[in-house]
Amino acid sequence: MTNQETIYKFIESEESDFNSDEVRVYDNKNWNMRNHVQMCLQLKDGFYTQGENNWLRPFKKVIEPLLELANTAEDIEVKDISLFIKGDERKAPKFLIKKYHDEIYIKEHDIDALIDEIAESDNTVGGVLVQRGQDVPEVMKMNKVAFCDQTDIMGGPIGFKYYFSPSKLRKMSEAGWGSEANGANITLEELITLAQPEKEPSGMSGQKKNKTTGKNIEVYIVRGDLPEAYLEDNDNFEDYSYQLQIVAFYKNKKDQRTGVTLYRKEADPEDLLFHTSKPVDGQALGKGADIFFNEQIWTNFLEIHKMKMLEGAAKNIIWTDDDAYTNRNRINDMENNEVTVLAEGKRMGQVPTVQPVSVQLYDKAINDWFQNAQLVGFAQDVQLGRQSYAGQTFKGQERLLQQGRGPHERTKGKRAKFIEKVYRTYIIPEIKREILKGVEFVAKLSFDELQWVTNQLADSYANRMRNENVLNGELPEDRDMLIQKFKQEFGKKGSDRKLEILKGEFKDAEINIEIDVANKQFDMAEMSS
Repeated sequence: MTNQETIYKFIESEESDFNSDEVRVYDNKNWNMRNHVQMCLQLKDGFYTQGENNWLRPFKKVIEPLLELANTAEDIEVKDISLFIKGDERKAPKFLIKKYHDEIYIKEHDIDALIDEIAESDNTVGGVLVQRGQDVPEVMKMNKVAFCDQTDIMGGPIGFKYYFSPSKLRKMSEAGWGSEANGANITLEELITLAQPEKEPSGMSGQKKNKTTGKNIEVYIVRGDLPEAYLEDNDNFEDYSYQLQIVAFYKNKKDQRTGVTLYRKEADPEDLLFHTSKPVDGQALGKGADIFFNEQIWTNFLEIHKMKMLEGAAKNIIWTDDDAYTNRNRINDMENNEVTVLAEGKRMGQVPTVQPVSVQLYDKAINDWFQNAQLVGFAQDVQLGRQSYAGQTFKGQERLLQQGRGPHERTKGKRAKFIEKVYRTYIIPEIKREILKGVEFVAKLSFDELQWVTNQLADSYANRMRNENVLNGELPEDRDMLIQKFKQEFGKKGSDRKLEILKGEFKDAEINIEIDVANKQFDMAEMSS
């Protein structure tokens, strides 16, 4: 394979094109994903995308409060996620998996934070990427995307760019990075010795680099259909397979950018999932904070010009038709209540620099733009915690609130379906793997769960005691009395119970867990008590 056909050249070429190329979305609209993400993040955070951010220009935030309202109105909590089973077969393993999820997994892996990150990314930049992690799914930051198909984010190879500290990079040995068996051509320790103490600003390739206090290793994680040549170091560019390539770059002795491979193998296309609640045809990302760009930009324009007017109004300019007055007096040097003399018949006054009505016009225009942003973002005054208009009845206000929630509920429903897919693809299989290793945990049982567990254990206890009676040559005790005795003793221990799943206990069990997020799949007839 020639030097021009390596994975390293492919990454450099794709990243360069990604930073500069635009795709045609409409006849008169071109779009660049990197610029889109940068604008969404900067304007949300209150920073201008052009010119200096030196606090000398007013910036009135429009986007951030409306995005926070959307995040709140569309919030999905872990309590909205229900694992349930269909049918009555093998209830015990399914019950234990559900309790392990509810009591242990969601807390140890902070699933609530994962769900919040999904919503925030979707609402801010118009989409979210979730990859299979070592222990828990991980949301990929959109400003870390180095290149992708800008018309369809999952339509071609996608690369992410990161900087790893030496200690963080060493931890990746647990995932097989730097191992020759996984296609690496350099060890992690060898790469660390070659690293430089600098890194580029996030999402800005080819810009002035930031000096750092320690070494940073430039790493690209690339997923997608790639030629066999990148995987096998041959000249086969005809056959493609879905691959995971992890590549790093360093500067050699001639100060040339040199690429090395840390990991390369065929991978599962479902290792990376994408979702957008508001897709735009022909555009890699859907609608995010960009729906407020007009409102934010024109609000800033009006605020800047209003501030210039107020700066002019702050100047106290004096006029007089006494030509000799300024030769006789220095107003700036005068004391309070000092007497001054005008020539006979002459006048003095203050130059009017601003009219109150002008300021009011600017304020009205600014308020009009914010009201338009509220309309675009389905944000009623009551949802923002603002006083509704005078005379609004309680019922009318409640009706407005319900109407405002409608679009957010629709978006929440779409996102719930994606979270279901994340669960089915990543989380439920991981829970199954965890419990096969054997786990022991304390869980709080609901009344129905406690009743079911009690009945199962009481029945098992009665069977065991009657069998022992027979083996000891005794008459079997009354079954109902044994069950009642067990329930009385067992019920004294309360609802907090220690549960244990033995290693490999459910190895051969068929465990089909269903999931419902925010009542999108809820069917009471099929739910197990």
